[in-house]
Amino acid sequence: MWNNISGGDCSTAMALLFPMHPCVIVITGGNYPQALRQVNRLQQEGHTVIALSSFQGGYPTYFDYLWKSNKIPFYKGCCHRGKEMHLDRFYKTIPGNHVINIGFTKGEETRAERLSRENTKKRKFNFPMLDYTREQCEKIIRSKGMEPIGTKTGCWFCPKQPNPPEWAVKAIISEEGQAMRAISRGLSP
Repeated sequence: MWNNISGGDCSTAMALLFPMHPCVIVITGGNYPQALRQVNRLQQEGHTVIALSSFQGGYPTYFDYLWKSNKIPFYKGCCHRGKEMHLDRFYKTIPGNHVINIGFTKGEETRAERLSRENTKKRKFNFPMLDYTREQCEKIIRSKGMEPIGTKTGCWFCPKQPNPPEWAVKAIISEEGQAMRAISRGLSP
């Protein structure tokens, strides 16, 4: 069994409740710094954390691929290429069948039902947090001496986030951001 985490409050609470299961996170390049600090804290507390790169098109992360391929990184872009295919590859490399804990919480039963339709013979999704609210997840985090980060997930590509962070918006639309993109592709701004 595995804990699929993002560093957001709900999956962090799940990791704290089920420390016997190793945690897996995908580094998309859109991970919030505070979410990565939360994951680091889990490691410091003795949790096994495996970080997967979202290696794409020769670039280390999905965000880098979009940025350096002159594609606009898009909010709510969490998708097969950003996260899912990297998790699938990982689980396929490990022999046996896998049960993967997902941190969906109370009110996300429909999402859980939809994702359950993607179960295969070798991979089954489990939703141990469906009886918990976000507030209860925050209490779990505090009870372990940690601070909640205030987000459902740990990546700004996720559609469950209210808005992309200010630094992402600046990187996408500002003149400085456009110049940085041009420079990163070897062009003059």
